[in-house]
Amino acid sequence: MRHLVFVSIFLFAALGVLAKDTLKVMHYNLLYYDKNTEFCTSSNNNVSSKDSYLTKIINHVKPDIFTANEINGSSVSVQRVLNNALNVNGVSKYAIARYSGSYLVNMLYYNTEKLVLKSQSYIQTSPRLTDVYRLYYKSPELANGDTAYITCVVTHLKAGLGYAYERGQAAQTIMSYLRVKGITGNVLLMGDMNMYTASEPAFVSFTSTSGDNFRFFDPVNEVGDWNNNFNYRYVHTQSTHTSGSCHAGGGMDDRFDFILASPSVFSATGFVGYVPDSYWAVGQDGQRFNGSLLSPANSTVPTDVLNALYYMSDHLPVTLKLAIDQSPATAVETNMNGLGITAQNPVSDFFRIRFADGMESSAYRVEIYSVIGNLVYRANVNPSASQVEIPTGNIAKGIYLIRITGSNGQSVVKKVLKN
Repeated sequence: MRHLVFVSIFLFAALGVLAKDTLKVMHYNLLYYDKNTEFCTSSNNNVSSKDSYLTKIINHVKPDIFTANEINGSSVSVQRVLNNALNVNGVSKYAIARYSGSYLVNMLYYNTEKLVLKSQSYIQTSPRLTDVYRLYYKSPELANGDTAYITCVVTHLKAGLGYAYERGQAAQTIMSYLRVKGITGNVLLMGDMNMYTASEPAFVSFTSTSGDNFRFFDPVNEVGDWNNNFNYRYVHTQSTHTSGSCHAGGGMDDRFDFILASPSVFSATGFVGYVPDSYWAVGQDGQRFNGSLLSPANSTVPTDVLNALYYMSDHLPVTLKLAIDQSPATAVETNMNGLGITAQNPVSDFFRIRFADGMESSAYRVEIYSVIGNLVYRANVNPSASQVEIPTGNIAKGIYLIRITGSNGQSVVKKVLKN
């Protein structure tokens, strides 16, 4: 706990160097939105009612990135979500991506006050396409080419206990596509993945390294046999109902819905960092095992939002927060105790610190932190010359904070870019 307190204090102290913002991310299976079938009809899954439910949920969560599964594959339906549930009640900030596929499709909606959709593509997976969206953050330093990119990979794998092989094939196709296209950095993999256990081929493919060491991680590290397992009740996302017609029954006993994240998001080396403890299946309090969202009493969200979650879908939305570093990594000569220290920037194999005349005999502590406060290097230096070289060749590329502390306890913090 004391380490966490130190990290918080350190980051607050570094606010003069870092300007931060937070993005809220949400993924949600909308359960045959605007799609009538023999079992999901205009009576038990009315789209006008769903618009009202989704409006309440969106207004409560306030996502900046909202991805979804199970929207009817038509331009009218995907636009309806935007017009009837997001840009309502005076809100006009959300925009829509293009949709791909047919029957039931994935979608991405985003907050245009903070984000721009740069590009999108899709992966030919079965039984549904997987969509790839690349966004960038509207940084104050955008004119200088300094901003954060986030890639959202949205998938909906085949449902059913007997289809682990098919899910595994789709996962291999997704990972192969990302590697062939060189898609790395800040990547979120989100969707209704219909996986029953972490030993399934799909989850293994998503979370195992290959030659390039690219993989995904579970933000809550709840990796195991999720299906009908009391130990994983806090991460179960399906079903909100114990019985139903359109809505699946059985109560909360499966973790089907995920947002997985790439290493860069956890190390915060690319302007973006996962906010610890921010991952949540909205409405889940761990008291739902094999029960409904409504019973026993559930106080995690306001009553109207809880009812909206119950009637909107048999899945819960999953959310997390991302910390965005807005400020540039620029070389600036700083002043410490009245004397100048020049910090090299950007950094490659060595971080060079140049001391003004008369400072060579003093002792200094040099610390390197990721932008979310993880210590990656610490050393004491007692320079005998005007320049000291700190080896950084084994530190991953990204943005870091360099903290130099003198023998009198005074510190300076500089942000640098590691190439």
